[in-house]
Amino acid sequence: MHLPADDGGVEACHPARSLVSKPPSPGTSKTPATVVVRGLTQPARLDKVLRAAYPQAGRQAVQALITGGQVKVNGKAVWLCSWLVANGDQLELSAEPPAKPQAFTVFDDTWIISETRDLIAVDKPAGLLSEPTRWTDAPSLVSLATPRFGPLTLFHRLDRDTSGLVVLTRTPETNQLLDAAFKAGRVVKEYLAVVALPNRLAGQGVIAVPLGPHPNRHDMMTVVERGGQRAVTRYEVIAEAGGRQWVRLWPETGRTHQLRVHLAHLGAPILGDRLYNPHFQTTKRLMLHACCITLPSSGAVPEQTFTAPLPAGFLALPGRQPPG
Repeated sequence: MHLPADDGGVEACHPARSLVSKPPSPGTSKTPATVVVRGLTQPARLDKVLRAAYPQAGRQAVQALITGGQVKVNGKAVWLCSWLVANGDQLELSAEPPAKPQAFTVFDDTWIISETRDLIAVDKPAGLLSEPTRWTDAPSLVSLATPRFGPLTLFHRLDRDTSGLVVLTRTPETNQLLDAAFKAGRVVKEYLAVVALPNRLAGQGVIAVPLGPHPNRHDMMTVVERGGQRAVTRYEVIAEAGGRQWVRLWPETGRTHQLRVHLAHLGAPILGDRLYNPHFQTTKRLMLHACCITLPSSGAVPEQTFTAPLPAGFLALPGRQPPG
């Protein structure tokens, strides 16, 4: 089963030089920041100017900041990445864009949850692509795992910013069996997400709204009233503290960004979501973790359940010590 790339691309923005009077310091800040444009030979796009000011930040983080209404130009909120700015313009940011995740160069054996002759269950870290995409040449789980294990097939995919369980199959026969089980709804995947209050989530429920491509963003999905793909998510709120909720999620379909869009649809975007949460800077990472997957029995192979513990940096459940 071949899966399409999940991280859509947007128009490339190449940073210019000497565009600000004083480059802000690296890192993620929750406090407002101000940039005064300097050194331009002609007006330039807002996103290009901010990427030059924050070279440690990713393109999508900068664009999400702008489209989320968190950037003002001379006191006026601007939502267009292509907005032209000139020397002397003052840019006010509600917060600095977060730095790009640290690059991965080799497969880390500590990611292995289980390894058999048929499949490998891996705990993918946040910030690592599941598979190569046409939008970037950044390393992926598949590209790093193949030299370590030999030819592999990605059975299912996680978004780049999501951590947790990914299953890689080692034989075409195993992949076909799991593919059939997945299409029959016999593979159970469980996630944990952290969202902010208030929101429209009940104690438990089912979100069943179709999804389609966003009309204005190639890298986003959205809820659609007509057409689109069927998308169903079961959920249960399991804890609440400090204005946050911890939510267990069971996707019954596997659409791109499904959990992120479904929760945002109910006013509960996942904390740290740079695409679907305008306040994503409140955490340093996307608070979505694939914590468990159960594969059904097949022939002589019994049912198998794999579990990935919460990683360091993930908001621990109330009353429990954070990992790391």
